[in-house]
Amino acid sequence: MEEIIEAYIKENNKLTQRYNSWNHCYKAFNDLSKSDDELALHLGFYLASWGMYRGSSKLLQKDYTVHLKMVEVIRSFQDLRCTREYEVSIRDRDRIIALIQATKVVYKSFNVSPTNTLVTKIILGTLGCLPAYDRFFIAGLKQCKEPFTTLSQTSLTKLLGYVEQHKQELESIKREKKLQGYPLMKLVDMYFWQIGYEGGNIKKD
Repeated sequence: MEEIIEAYIKENNKLTQRYNSWNHCYKAFNDLSKSDDELALHLGFYLASWGMYRGSSKLLQKDYTVHLKMVEVIRSFQDLRCTREYEVSIRDRDRIIALIQATKVVYKSFNVSPTNTLVTKIILGTLGCLPAYDRFFIAGLKQCKEPFTTLSQTSLTKLLGYVEQHKQELESIKREKKLQGYPLMKLVDMYFWQIGYEGGNIKKD
């Protein structure tokens, strides 16, 4: 696991590289004294960096204020914010499901499709209590034959169980790689994303 996460860091955490937008957004949402406008701007730019403003996305037709209601939701779910002192566990599953549903309601109200990819990228970038369910992450899960490829109650239970099972190893990687500011779900995201990315590149060759 450590070598794969290290490969992700080496590839994606270079100065000014777009994946650093997660760092900026996650840090911004640690300070709720910031205005809703400032936080919405951080969220919008992060999502743009992470591919959520492609031409086919209806977000492309919106300005940053489309995220203001989401900022309000995030404020109301701060109990799920992952920090050095707190990580989510199975006891938070139903609360996470409520967050997923609230996120979908926000974007549906703007006629923006709340895909699992969009919803989880928002949650990873603000509260850090879920990985981002994008193409490479899911490909990595399937390659490893992991059973938590959806956002169903059963799947989330298995995801949270996986994190608990590997918690000691993940915490050790955080210390050794100086990633103490990263929630465990971010490391899980990096790990399976890198596996999916490398597998996709191999198939293309």
